Amino acid sequence: MSKVCAGIQVDEHSDFPSGTNLLISSKLQHLLQLPRSPLTIHLGQRKSSSRVQTFTSQSFLIRIRKDLAEQLCIPNGIQLNIQYEPKSRRIYLGPVFGVLITSLIRTPEGIFGSASLFCKELVQEAKSKGILAYIFTLNDVDQQNQTVNGWTWMNGKWVQRRLPSPDSIYNRLASRKSENKPENQAIIESFKKKGIHYFNEHFLNKWQVHEALSKNPQVSAYLPGTTLFKGFSTIKEAVSRYPQVYLKPANGSLGKGIYRISRTGKGFTCQYSTMAGTVQKTYSSLAKLHASIGPRISKFPYLVQQGLRLIRINGNPLDFRSLAQKDRTGKWIVTSIVGRIGQSQSIVSNLARGGTIMSVGEALAAAGPWSGTRPTRNQLSQTSRLLAEGLEAELEGHFGELGIDLAVDTSGRIWLLEINAKPSKNDDQVLSEQTKTRPSVKKLLDYSLFLKNMTKSTSNANKASLIALRRKRNQKKRRKR
Repeated sequence: MSKVCAGIQVDEHSDFPSGTNLLISSKLQHLLQLPRSPLTIHLGQRKSSSRVQTFTSQSFLIRIRKDLAEQLCIPNGIQLNIQYEPKSRRIYLGPVFGVLITSLIRTPEGIFGSASLFCKELVQEAKSKGILAYIFTLNDVDQQNQTVNGWTWMNGKWVQRRLPSPDSIYNRLASRKSENKPENQAIIESFKKKGIHYFNEHFLNKWQVHEALSKNPQVSAYLPGTTLFKGFSTIKEAVSRYPQVYLKPANGSLGKGIYRISRTGKGFTCQYSTMAGTVQKTYSSLAKLHASIGPRISKFPYLVQQGLRLIRINGNPLDFRSLAQKDRTGKWIVTSIVGRIGQSQSIVSNLARGGTIMSVGEALAAAGPWSGTRPTRNQLSQTSRLLAEGLEAELEGHFGELGIDLAVDTSGRIWLLEINAKPSKNDDQVLSEQTKTRPSVKKLLDYSLFLKNMTKSTSNANKASLIALRRKRNQKKRRKR
Protein backbone atom coordinates (compact mmCIF):
# COMPACT_ATOMS: atom_id res chain seq x y z
CA MET A 1 0.00 0.00 0.00
CA SER A 2 1.53 3.30 -1.12
CA LYS A 3 1.12 6.41 1.04
CA VAL A 4 1.93 10.08 0.58
CA CYS A 5 0.77 13.42 1.99
CA ALA A 6 -1.15 15.58 -0.50
CA GLY A 7 -2.94 18.92 -0.58
CA ILE A 8 -6.74 18.95 -0.86
CA GLN A 9 -8.48 21.45 -3.15
CA VAL A 10 -12.29 21.59 -3.43
CA ASP A 11 -13.57 22.83 -6.82
CA GLU A 12 -16.92 23.44 -8.52
CA HIS A 13 -18.61 20.82 -10.70
CA SER A 14 -17.86 22.75 -13.90
CA ASP A 15 -14.12 22.26 -13.40
CA PHE A 16 -14.35 18.47 -13.76
CA PRO A 17 -14.75 16.22 -16.83
CA SER A 18 -18.12 14.51 -17.11
CA GLY A 19 -18.49 11.53 -14.73
CA THR A 20 -15.38 12.46 -12.73
CA ASN A 21 -15.38 13.75 -9.16
CA LEU A 22 -11.71 13.32 -8.23
CA LEU A 23 -8.65 14.66 -10.05
CA ILE A 24 -5.13 13.82 -8.92
CA SER A 25 -1.88 15.35 -10.09
CA SER A 26 0.28 13.42 -12.54
CA LYS A 27 3.07 13.27 -9.95
CA LEU A 28 0.70 11.69 -7.42
CA GLN A 29 -0.70 9.28 -10.02
CA HIS A 30 2.82 8.13 -10.88
CA LEU A 31 3.32 7.14 -7.25
CA LEU A 32 -0.11 5.65 -6.45
CA GLN A 33 -1.08 4.14 -9.83
CA LEU A 34 -4.83 4.65 -9.31
CA PRO A 35 -7.16 3.04 -11.89
CA ARG A 36 -9.83 5.12 -13.62
CA SER A 37 -12.60 2.67 -12.76
CA PRO A 38 -14.77 3.41 -9.68
CA LEU A 39 -12.99 3.46 -6.32
CA THR A 40 -14.24 3.90 -2.76
CA ILE A 41 -12.71 6.85 -0.93
CA HIS A 42 -12.69 6.99 2.89
CA LEU A 43 -12.20 9.82 5.36
CA GLY A 44 -12.80 8.75 8.94
CA GLN A 45 -16.16 6.95 9.05
CA ARG A 46 -17.44 8.63 5.87
CA LYS A 47 -17.02 7.05 2.44
CA SER A 48 -18.19 7.59 -1.13
CA SER A 49 -17.75 6.24 -4.64
CA SER A 50 -15.22 8.06 -6.80
CA ARG A 51 -14.08 8.16 -10.42
CA VAL A 52 -10.52 9.36 -10.88
CA GLN A 53 -8.73 11.21 -13.66
CA THR A 54 -5.31 12.85 -13.83
CA PHE A 55 -4.24 16.44 -14.47
CA THR A 56 -0.71 17.57 -15.27
CA SER A 57 1.10 18.91 -12.21
CA GLN A 58 4.39 18.26 -10.42
CA SER A 59 2.83 18.87 -6.99
CA PHE A 60 1.12 16.36 -4.70
CA LEU A 61 -2.42 17.68 -5.13
CA ILE A 62 -5.92 16.20 -5.05
CA ARG A 63 -8.82 18.16 -6.54
CA ILE A 64 -12.20 17.06 -5.19
CA ARG A 65 -15.54 17.99 -6.71
CA LYS A 66 -17.67 20.01 -4.30
CA ASP A 67 -20.45 17.42 -3.93
CA LEU A 68 -17.93 14.67 -3.10
CA ALA A 69 -16.22 16.96 -0.58
CA GLU A 70 -19.59 17.57 1.08
CA GLN A 71 -20.29 13.83 1.26
CA LEU A 72 -16.92 13.22 2.90
CA CYS A 73 -17.13 16.38 5.07
CA ILE A 74 -13.63 17.28 3.93
CA PRO A 75 -12.35 20.85 4.53
CA ASN A 76 -10.79 22.74 1.65
CA GLY A 77 -7.08 23.57 1.67
CA ILE A 78 -5.82 20.98 4.14
CA GLN A 79 -3.03 18.42 3.81
CA LEU A 80 -3.94 14.75 4.24
CA ASN A 81 -2.19 11.43 3.93
CA ILE A 82 -3.52 9.43 0.99
CA GLN A 83 -3.15 5.68 0.91
CA TYR A 84 -4.32 3.32 -1.84
CA GLU A 85 -5.19 -0.33 -1.27
CA PRO A 86 -5.30 -2.05 -4.70
CA LYS A 87 -6.96 -5.31 -3.59
CA SER A 88 -10.05 -3.59 -2.19
CA ARG A 89 -9.82 -0.64 -4.60
CA ARG A 90 -10.04 1.78 -1.70
CA ILE A 91 -8.45 5.19 -1.10
CA TYR A 92 -7.92 6.16 2.55
CA LEU A 93 -7.41 9.78 3.56
CA GLY A 94 -6.27 10.93 6.97
CA PRO A 95 -6.48 9.57 9.61
CA VAL A 96 -9.15 11.55 11.42
CA PHE A 97 -8.33 11.99 15.11
CA GLY A 98 -10.84 13.27 17.67
CA VAL A 99 -10.15 14.53 21.19
CA LEU A 100 -13.23 13.99 23.34
CA ILE A 101 -13.84 16.52 26.13
CA THR A 102 -16.69 16.95 28.62
CA SER A 103 -17.71 20.49 27.66
CA LEU A 104 -16.39 23.87 26.64
CA ILE A 105 -14.89 25.86 29.53
CA ARG A 106 -14.47 29.48 28.50
CA THR A 107 -11.60 31.05 30.44
CA PRO A 108 -8.97 33.69 29.61
CA GLU A 109 -6.83 30.77 28.41
CA GLY A 110 -9.39 29.84 25.73
CA ILE A 111 -12.60 27.90 25.12
CA PHE A 112 -11.11 24.65 26.44
CA GLY A 113 -9.93 26.06 29.76
CA SER A 114 -6.44 25.10 30.90
CA ALA A 115 -6.22 22.58 28.03
CA SER A 116 -6.67 25.29 25.36
CA LEU A 117 -2.98 25.55 24.45
CA PHE A 118 -2.65 21.76 24.28
CA CYS A 119 -5.68 21.53 21.97
CA LYS A 120 -4.33 24.26 19.70
CA GLU A 121 -0.90 22.60 19.49
CA LEU A 122 -2.46 19.23 18.66
CA VAL A 123 -4.76 20.49 15.90
CA GLN A 124 -1.98 22.55 14.31
CA GLU A 125 0.64 19.80 14.52
CA ALA A 126 -1.84 17.32 13.03
CA LYS A 127 -2.00 19.40 9.85
CA SER A 128 1.75 19.02 9.34
CA LYS A 129 1.42 15.22 9.66
CA GLY A 130 -1.48 14.86 7.20
CA ILE A 131 -3.99 14.20 10.00
CA LEU A 132 -7.41 15.83 10.38
CA ALA A 133 -7.76 16.48 14.13
CA TYR A 134 -10.51 18.19 16.05
CA ILE A 135 -11.94 18.66 19.55
CA PHE A 136 -15.52 17.61 20.35
CA THR A 137 -18.07 16.74 23.03
CA LEU A 138 -20.57 13.88 23.01
CA ASN A 139 -23.32 16.42 22.30
CA ASP A 140 -21.58 17.19 19.00
CA VAL A 141 -21.95 13.62 17.68
CA ASP A 142 -24.43 12.76 14.90
CA GLN A 143 -24.39 8.96 15.02
CA GLN A 144 -26.86 8.47 12.19
CA ASN A 145 -24.82 10.46 9.66
CA GLN A 146 -21.38 9.47 11.00
CA THR A 147 -20.43 13.11 11.52
CA VAL A 148 -19.26 15.34 14.36
CA ASN A 149 -19.57 19.11 14.83
CA GLY A 150 -15.92 19.37 15.77
CA TRP A 151 -13.74 22.32 16.71
CA THR A 152 -10.66 23.00 14.60
CA TRP A 153 -8.18 25.89 14.45
CA MET A 154 -8.53 27.97 11.28
CA ASN A 155 -7.24 31.45 10.40
CA GLY A 156 -6.18 32.19 13.96
CA LYS A 157 -9.38 31.15 15.74
CA TRP A 158 -11.44 28.14 16.78
CA VAL A 159 -14.13 27.21 14.25
CA GLN A 160 -16.84 24.57 14.70
CA ARG A 161 -17.83 22.69 11.56
CA ARG A 162 -19.32 19.42 10.33
CA LEU A 163 -16.57 16.81 10.06
CA PRO A 164 -16.42 13.03 9.59
CA SER A 165 -16.58 10.75 12.63
CA PRO A 166 -12.98 9.86 13.53
CA ASP A 167 -10.80 6.81 13.05
CA SER A 168 -9.55 7.11 16.63
CA ILE A 169 -10.63 8.98 19.75
CA TYR A 170 -8.52 10.18 22.67
CA ASN A 171 -10.77 10.25 25.74
CA ARG A 172 -10.27 13.39 27.84
CA LEU A 173 -13.63 13.31 29.64
CA ALA A 174 -12.83 15.14 32.85
CA SER A 175 -14.89 13.26 35.44
CA ARG A 176 -15.97 9.75 36.32
CA LYS A 177 -19.54 11.01 36.61
CA SER A 178 -19.57 12.20 33.01
CA GLU A 179 -17.77 9.10 31.78
CA ASN A 180 -20.18 6.69 33.49
CA LYS A 181 -23.49 8.28 32.50
CA PRO A 182 -25.57 5.57 30.73
CA GLU A 183 -26.34 7.86 27.79
CA ASN A 184 -22.65 8.67 27.36
CA GLN A 185 -21.61 5.04 27.66
CA ALA A 186 -24.12 4.15 24.93
CA ILE A 187 -22.44 6.59 22.52
CA ILE A 188 -18.97 5.37 23.51
CA GLU A 189 -19.98 1.74 22.89
CA SER A 190 -21.36 2.72 19.48
CA PHE A 191 -17.92 4.14 18.61
CA LYS A 192 -16.27 0.83 19.44
CA LYS A 193 -18.83 -1.22 17.50
CA LYS A 194 -18.03 0.86 14.40
CA GLY A 195 -14.35 -0.02 14.75
CA ILE A 196 -13.29 3.39 16.05
CA HIS A 197 -10.23 3.09 18.28
CA TYR A 198 -11.21 4.60 21.63
CA PHE A 199 -8.21 4.89 23.93
CA ASN A 200 -7.68 5.96 27.52
CA GLU A 201 -11.21 4.68 27.75
CA HIS A 202 -11.74 4.99 31.50
CA PHE A 203 -10.35 6.42 34.73
CA LEU A 204 -8.17 4.16 36.84
CA ASN A 205 -9.04 2.90 40.31
CA LYS A 206 -5.99 2.95 42.62
CA TRP A 207 -6.86 -0.37 44.24
CA GLN A 208 -7.38 -2.12 40.89
CA VAL A 209 -4.03 -0.73 39.70
CA HIS A 210 -2.32 -2.01 42.85
CA GLU A 211 -3.87 -5.47 42.50
CA ALA A 212 -2.95 -5.66 38.81
CA LEU A 213 0.69 -4.67 39.35
CA SER A 214 1.01 -6.95 42.39
CA LYS A 215 0.62 -9.91 40.04
CA ASN A 216 3.63 -8.88 37.97
CA PRO A 217 7.00 -9.79 39.55
CA GLN A 218 8.80 -7.30 37.27
CA VAL A 219 7.08 -4.32 38.87
CA SER A 220 5.63 -5.45 42.22
CA ALA A 221 8.82 -4.33 44.02
CA TYR A 222 7.94 -0.70 43.23
CA LEU A 223 4.68 -0.87 45.21
CA PRO A 224 4.43 0.46 48.78
CA GLY A 225 2.56 -1.74 51.25
CA THR A 226 -1.12 -1.13 50.47
CA THR A 227 -4.44 -2.52 51.64
CA LEU A 228 -8.10 -1.64 51.20
CA PHE A 229 -9.63 0.25 54.12
CA LYS A 230 -12.23 -1.89 55.91
CA GLY A 231 -12.47 -0.11 59.24
CA PHE A 232 -10.53 0.87 62.33
CA SER A 233 -8.59 -2.41 62.40
CA THR A 234 -7.06 -1.65 58.98
CA ILE A 235 -5.54 1.62 60.21
CA LYS A 236 -4.51 0.07 63.53
CA GLU A 237 -2.57 -2.70 61.78
CA ALA A 238 -0.92 -0.24 59.36
CA VAL A 239 0.34 2.17 62.06
CA SER A 240 1.72 -0.77 64.04
CA ARG A 241 3.90 -1.64 61.01
CA TYR A 242 4.79 1.82 59.70
CA PRO A 243 5.52 5.07 61.59
CA GLN A 244 3.56 6.94 58.92
CA VAL A 245 0.65 5.90 56.70
CA TYR A 246 -1.43 7.55 53.99
CA LEU A 247 -5.15 7.20 53.42
CA LYS A 248 -6.03 7.73 49.75
CA PRO A 249 -9.41 7.63 47.96
CA ALA A 250 -9.37 4.80 45.42
CA ASN A 251 -11.04 7.04 42.84
CA GLY A 252 -9.42 10.33 43.85
CA SER A 253 -7.38 12.79 41.82
CA LEU A 254 -5.50 16.10 42.19
CA GLY A 255 -4.42 15.19 45.72
CA LYS A 256 -7.98 15.54 47.07
CA GLY A 257 -9.09 13.52 50.10
CA ILE A 258 -5.61 12.32 51.13
CA TYR A 259 -4.77 12.00 54.84
CA ARG A 260 -1.36 11.42 56.39
CA ILE A 261 -1.24 9.80 59.83
CA SER A 262 1.97 9.90 61.88
CA ARG A 263 2.84 8.37 65.23
CA THR A 264 4.21 10.80 67.80
CA GLY A 265 5.42 10.40 71.36
CA LYS A 266 2.08 11.62 72.70
CA GLY A 267 -0.32 10.07 70.21
CA PHE A 268 -1.00 10.69 66.53
CA THR A 269 -1.13 13.57 64.08
CA CYS A 270 -3.41 13.67 61.05
CA GLN A 271 -2.67 16.02 58.15
CA TYR A 272 -4.66 16.77 55.02
CA SER A 273 -4.51 19.39 52.28
CA THR A 274 -7.05 22.05 51.44
CA MET A 275 -6.92 24.84 48.88
CA ALA A 276 -6.01 27.14 51.79
CA GLY A 277 -3.09 24.96 52.87
CA THR A 278 -2.27 21.96 55.05
CA VAL A 279 -4.40 21.26 58.12
CA GLN A 280 -2.85 19.36 61.04
CA LYS A 281 -4.72 17.92 64.01
CA THR A 282 -3.38 16.01 67.02
CA TYR A 283 -5.12 13.10 68.77
CA SER A 284 -4.23 11.36 72.00
CA SER A 285 -5.30 7.99 70.62
CA LEU A 286 -5.84 6.27 67.28
CA ALA A 287 -9.44 5.56 68.25
CA LYS A 288 -10.15 9.29 68.60
CA LEU A 289 -8.45 9.99 65.26
CA HIS A 290 -10.59 7.34 63.57
CA ALA A 291 -13.72 8.70 65.21
CA SER A 292 -12.92 12.07 63.61
CA ILE A 293 -12.15 10.99 60.04
CA GLY A 294 -13.93 7.60 59.93
CA PRO A 295 -17.33 8.97 58.87
CA ARG A 296 -15.68 10.76 55.92
CA ILE A 297 -13.52 7.92 54.62
CA SER A 298 -16.23 5.28 55.11
CA LYS A 299 -18.39 6.84 52.39
CA PHE A 300 -15.99 5.93 49.58
CA PRO A 301 -13.41 3.19 48.84
CA TYR A 302 -10.11 4.14 50.50
CA LEU A 303 -6.59 2.72 50.48
CA VAL A 304 -4.29 2.55 53.49
CA GLN A 305 -0.70 2.86 52.26
CA GLN A 306 2.78 2.66 53.74
CA GLY A 307 4.43 6.03 54.34
CA LEU A 308 7.93 6.36 52.88
CA ARG A 309 11.03 8.27 53.95
CA LEU A 310 11.37 10.27 50.74
CA ILE A 311 13.94 12.75 49.53
CA ARG A 312 12.98 16.42 49.76
CA ILE A 313 14.11 19.79 48.48
CA ASN A 314 14.60 22.30 51.30
CA GLY A 315 12.12 20.31 53.35
CA ASN A 316 9.45 20.34 50.63
CA PRO A 317 7.97 17.08 49.26
CA LEU A 318 9.31 15.92 45.89
CA ASP A 319 8.01 13.37 43.42
CA PHE A 320 8.38 12.74 39.69
CA ARG A 321 5.65 12.76 37.04
CA SER A 322 6.55 10.77 33.95
CA LEU A 323 4.42 10.58 30.84
CA ALA A 324 4.39 7.17 29.16
CA GLN A 325 2.88 7.07 25.66
CA LYS A 326 2.47 4.65 22.77
CA ASP A 327 4.61 5.53 19.75
CA ARG A 328 4.10 5.01 16.01
CA THR A 329 4.93 1.31 16.41
CA GLY A 330 2.42 0.82 19.24
CA LYS A 331 5.09 0.40 21.93
CA TRP A 332 5.38 2.21 25.26
CA ILE A 333 8.01 4.93 25.53
CA VAL A 334 8.55 7.68 28.12
CA THR A 335 8.08 11.10 26.54
CA SER A 336 8.83 13.32 29.50
CA ILE A 337 9.68 13.33 33.21
CA VAL A 338 9.54 16.32 35.53
CA GLY A 339 10.22 16.83 39.21
CA ARG A 340 7.27 18.20 41.20
CA ILE A 341 7.91 20.09 44.42
CA GLY A 342 5.09 20.59 46.90
CA GLN A 343 4.60 23.61 49.10
CA SER A 344 6.24 23.69 52.52
CA GLN A 345 4.40 21.38 54.97
CA SER A 346 2.19 20.07 52.13
CA ILE A 347 1.57 16.33 51.97
CA VAL A 348 1.14 16.36 48.15
CA SER A 349 3.06 17.93 45.26
CA ASN A 350 0.25 18.34 42.70
CA LEU A 351 0.35 21.56 40.69
CA ALA A 352 -3.34 21.97 41.50
CA ARG A 353 -2.31 22.23 45.17
CA GLY A 354 0.33 24.89 44.63
CA GLY A 355 3.24 22.68 43.58
CA THR A 356 5.94 23.70 41.11
CA ILE A 357 7.96 21.75 38.56
CA MET A 358 11.62 21.54 37.59
CA SER A 359 13.82 19.28 35.46
CA VAL A 360 14.68 15.82 36.79
CA GLY A 361 18.41 16.56 36.82
CA GLU A 362 17.96 19.74 38.84
CA ALA A 363 15.54 18.03 41.24
CA LEU A 364 17.82 15.05 41.94
CA ALA A 365 20.83 17.33 42.40
CA ALA A 366 19.01 19.58 44.88
CA ALA A 367 17.23 16.82 46.81
CA GLY A 368 18.28 14.94 49.92
CA PRO A 369 19.20 13.54 52.33
CA TRP A 370 20.84 10.53 50.67
CA SER A 371 21.89 7.38 52.47
CA GLY A 372 22.35 5.45 49.22
CA THR A 373 22.96 5.96 45.50
CA ARG A 374 20.68 8.48 43.85
CA PRO A 375 18.89 7.11 40.76
CA THR A 376 19.38 8.55 37.29
CA ARG A 377 16.82 10.01 34.92
CA ASN A 378 17.24 6.90 32.78
CA GLN A 379 16.36 4.63 35.71
CA LEU A 380 13.21 6.63 36.40
CA SER A 381 12.32 6.39 32.71
CA GLN A 382 12.90 2.62 32.54
CA THR A 383 10.81 2.12 35.67
CA SER A 384 7.94 4.12 34.16
CA ARG A 385 8.02 2.10 30.95
CA LEU A 386 7.99 -1.20 32.87
CA LEU A 387 5.02 -0.02 34.95
CA ALA A 388 3.07 1.01 31.83
CA GLU A 389 3.76 -2.34 30.17
CA GLY A 390 2.95 -4.23 33.37
CA LEU A 391 -0.36 -2.45 33.86
CA GLU A 392 -1.42 -2.97 30.25
CA ALA A 393 -0.66 -6.70 30.55
CA GLU A 394 -2.96 -7.12 33.55
CA LEU A 395 -5.69 -4.48 33.33
CA GLU A 396 -8.59 -4.43 30.89
CA GLY A 397 -8.84 -1.40 28.64
CA HIS A 398 -7.13 0.38 25.77
CA PHE A 399 -4.60 3.01 26.87
CA GLY A 400 -2.24 5.09 24.75
CA GLU A 401 -1.00 7.43 27.47
CA LEU A 402 -0.41 7.15 31.23
CA GLY A 403 0.77 9.67 33.81
CA ILE A 404 3.02 7.81 36.27
CA ASP A 405 3.93 9.36 39.61
CA LEU A 406 7.16 8.07 41.14
CA ALA A 407 8.95 8.87 44.38
CA VAL A 408 12.49 8.16 45.59
CA ASP A 409 13.41 7.34 49.19
CA THR A 410 16.62 8.40 50.91
CA SER A 411 18.30 5.09 50.03
CA GLY A 412 17.72 5.78 46.32
CA ARG A 413 14.93 3.23 45.89
CA ILE A 414 12.19 4.10 43.39
CA TRP A 415 8.52 3.74 44.40
CA LEU A 416 5.23 4.03 42.53
CA LEU A 417 2.77 6.54 43.99
CA GLU A 418 0.03 6.53 41.36
CA ILE A 419 -0.86 5.89 37.72
CA ASN A 420 -3.27 8.30 36.06
CA ALA A 421 -5.20 7.68 32.83
CA LYS A 422 -6.04 11.38 32.41
CA PRO A 423 -2.67 13.07 33.04
CA SER A 424 -2.43 16.84 33.27
CA LYS A 425 -1.59 18.71 30.10
CA ASN A 426 0.39 21.31 32.05
CA ASP A 427 3.16 19.22 33.68
CA ASP A 428 5.34 19.12 30.55
CA GLN A 429 4.34 22.53 29.19
CA VAL A 430 6.71 24.77 31.17
CA LEU A 431 9.79 22.70 30.37
CA SER A 432 8.91 22.62 26.65
CA GLU A 433 8.31 26.35 26.16
CA GLN A 434 11.35 26.65 23.93
CA THR A 435 9.77 24.32 21.38
CA LYS A 436 6.72 25.13 19.30
CA THR A 437 4.99 21.81 19.92
CA ARG A 438 5.53 19.70 23.03
CA PRO A 439 6.73 16.11 22.39
CA SER A 440 3.64 14.59 24.05
CA VAL A 441 1.41 16.10 21.35
CA LYS A 442 3.57 14.61 18.60
CA LYS A 443 3.45 11.16 20.23
CA LEU A 444 -0.35 11.21 20.43
CA LEU A 445 -0.53 11.95 16.72
CA ASP A 446 2.06 9.26 15.95
CA TYR A 447 -0.11 6.76 17.81
CA SER A 448 -3.16 7.81 15.77
CA LEU A 449 -1.13 7.02 12.64
CA PHE A 450 -0.29 3.60 14.05
CA LEU A 451 -3.94 2.91 14.81
CA LYS A 452 -4.89 3.87 11.25
CA ASN A 453 -2.17 1.59 9.93
CA MET A 454 -0.53 4.47 8.06
CA THR A 455 2.98 4.43 9.50
CA LYS A 456 6.10 3.54 7.53
CA SER A 457 6.07 0.01 8.94
CA THR A 458 4.33 -2.62 6.85
CA SER A 459 0.58 -3.01 7.08
CA ASN A 460 0.89 -6.68 8.02
CA ALA A 461 3.09 -5.87 11.00
CA ASN A 462 0.64 -3.24 12.19
CA LYS A 463 -2.32 -5.56 11.77
CA ALA A 464 -0.50 -8.26 13.73
CA SER A 465 0.09 -5.80 16.57
CA LEU A 466 -3.57 -4.80 16.64
CA ILE A 467 -4.71 -8.44 16.54
CA ALA A 468 -2.40 -9.19 19.47
CA LEU A 469 -3.89 -6.21 21.35
CA ARG A 470 -7.45 -7.45 20.79
CA ARG A 471 -6.47 -11.00 21.82
CA LYS A 472 -4.96 -9.67 25.05
CA ARG A 473 -8.14 -7.75 25.86
CA ASN A 474 -10.29 -10.85 25.27
CA GLN A 475 -8.06 -12.88 27.58
CA LYS A 476 -8.48 -10.25 30.32
CA LYS A 477 -12.27 -10.36 29.90
CA ARG A 478 -12.30 -14.17 30.22
CA ARG A 479 -10.16 -13.98 33.39
CA LYS A 480 -12.52 -11.38 34.83
CA ARG A 481 -15.51 -13.67 34.34
